[in-house]
Amino acid sequence: AEGFAVRGAKRRSGRSRGRLAREPRQRHTANARERDRTNSVNTAFTALRTLIPTEPAARKLSKIETLRLARNYIWALSEVL
Repeated sequence: AEGFAVRGAKRRSGRSRGRLAREPRQRHTANARERDRTNSVNTAFTALRTLIPTEPAARKLSKIETLRLARNYIWALSEVL
């Protein structure tokens, strides 16, 4: 069975030691960027929630509820014009 991978056989990755030593730092940097991106998205949702009239106003809307209500609110406003 030449040319076929043996099931369960481990393959060596082509990574060098230098790359392996660098990865934790890159992962940390990527994680920090993702945290910043997530915070930015959450801040935008918080701002959007303040612009949508809801009852009760104290209940925090989920992200999908926020998007759906914003879409409906924009549609309703366009109908008024």
